[in-house]
Order: sequence, then structure tokens, then C-alpha cells
Amino acid sequence: MEFWYRPRATWQAYLLSPLSGLMGRVVRHRAQSRHAGRYKAPVLVVGNIAVGGTGKSPAIQAIVRALTNRGLHCGIVSRGYGGRAPQYPYPVRMDSPANEAGDEPLLLARSLHCPVVVDPDRDRAVRFLLDTHEVDVVISDDGLQHYRMGRDFELVMVDGLRGLGNGRLLPSGPLREPASRLRLADWVVAKARAPAGLDVDAVLVLNPTRPSRHDGSILPEGIEADVCAGIGHPEAFLEQIRGQGYRVRHLLTPGDHKAIPRERLDDASVPLILTEKDAIKLSLPWPEHCYVARLEPELPNEFIDQLEDAIRRHRHG
Repeated sequence: MEFWYRPRATWQAYLLSPLSGLMGRVVRHRAQSRHAGRYKAPVLVVGNIAVGGTGKSPAIQAIVRALTNRGLHCGIVSRGYGGRAPQYPYPVRMDSPANEAGDEPLLLARSLHCPVVVDPDRDRAVRFLLDTHEVDVVISDDGLQHYRMGRDFELVMVDGLRGLGNGRLLPSGPLREPASRLRLADWVVAKARAPAGLDVDAVLVLNPTRPSRHDGSILPEGIEADVCAGIGHPEAFLEQIRGQGYRVRHLLTPGDHKAIPRERLDDASVPLILTEKDAIKLSLPWPEHCYVARLEPELPNEFIDQLEDAIRRHRHG
């Protein structure tokens, strides 16, 4: 909601304040059930305290690739939003349908080639993953507020542009938990840039690639195209595409975890530029007029050093 990100609280925020007070009591009650790690491998939760796209999936991609290059075997657990599996726990395969696995778990499995398990019960997902795979660390895609799941480390993502908004709890603001929750996390990482007034441990750099088709051909600069962004913060993706020199005719926002309208996929009058998360829902090969703009996320080596050291010390502690 737009008023969440105004510098001062608006009348809508004040009107919803009583509900935010109720939310605060619920949050405090749930947080009392927080468990430390209790599994045979450490668990790192990558989550957020604000709703919307804060860069969790790109952060996980950057972390898993970096740790894998350093000899650590990673596994991922996820709630699987947008999917409904035939049974849980659900091991994600390369050919799993997105409507079963969920778009983000399928994207992570295909891009990282590591085990991914989906289950609304994250504690059960962790145990299943550890029973079926030899991994050095389990990474939870979201789940910061899923306190039944034990955790050894917490990494909280913050949107570098929007920060924590007006700093209020839902529904008068964008926060799932109070801003003070950041002090309990092991690391705070900002997407794209460090937000004003907030100390962070690292900045996740999102290196955009030029939109390409399934056959690898690149969309020429200066072309007019439609843009589809079914993600938490579509405006950032739109600015990325414009910054690459493309003329945007329409921005389609089907909503986070939602499918692209069939009629738009059938309209080939202009190219359609998709996020990687949207493209994962399509069958291969994509329609010829569809181009995917991927991101190459990257975290500083110094931060990965800290993360690796913490994981190895925990395993040998």
C-alpha cells in the first residue's frame, strides 16, 4: 500500500493503528516459541520483517553459489507459496510443475542444482531434507516468523529503496515484526543499496542481464516492449528495463506468485519481457516473443567469509 511508504504516518495509518496493536501482541506471543537450532546441520533463515520484495531469492542464489564454490553442500527448504503439492514434504525436481512446487522453489532448484524441499511445516521440511541428503547447511527461504522451525542463524533482508517504510506494524505499515527485531538477527542485508538511517552488514548487488529468449538471442536495445513483473516490487524491475534502453509500452503486474494472463501470452504484437520468476511458470520452449531478464546477484566476499566461518565453526563446535 502506498501510504506505508510515506515519510510520515498518514490518516490511513492512524485509522489502522488499533489493528497494528493487536498484531504486535500476536507477534510477541509467537516469538516466545522461538527455538534454537536442533538439527544435525545448521539452519540459516533468510527472511524479512517487511512485506513485499526484499530480495530473499536472489540473496539465497548468491549465498548458495558462493558457499558451493567454497566446498559446502547446501539444501533449501521453502513454504512453496503459489503451489499446491500432491503431498508434503515435497522434493522439488527439475521438471516439477510450478503449480505444485511454487515458483520460487522451482526457480531455486533449477538455478542452483541443490536439493529443495517444500512443506508448509518447515520443521518437517528440514528433517526430511536432512534424512534424504548429506548437506552442510540448510537454508530456509523465508520463515523468519515460523518459530516452530529451529534456527542457528538469521539473515534479514531489507529493501534498499523502501527501507522499513513508515516503521509501523501491519496493517498500518509494512512490518510483520517491529523494527527492533533486526537487533536479534545475525546479519541484516540490504537489496541494491543501503537504506538511509539503517545499519546493514552487506549490500546485495543485483547485476541485470539483457533480456534473452530461450535460444539465447538478445532483445535489441531501443525496442518497444511490454513488461510483466509478477513480483513483490514490480516498479524496480520496470526501472531496470528502462535503464537498459528499452521503451516500455505497458507494465503488467499479475501479482506475486500469480500466473501471467493467457491472453497476454498469446499477443505477439510486441516483445514481452519477463522476470525469471514469471518465466519459470511457462512451459519450454517459451513463446517466441517472450524474453527473460535475469539477475546475477552478488554479495561481498568479506560477507561470505563471515557466513562461511560461522557455518564451519558451528559444524565443528
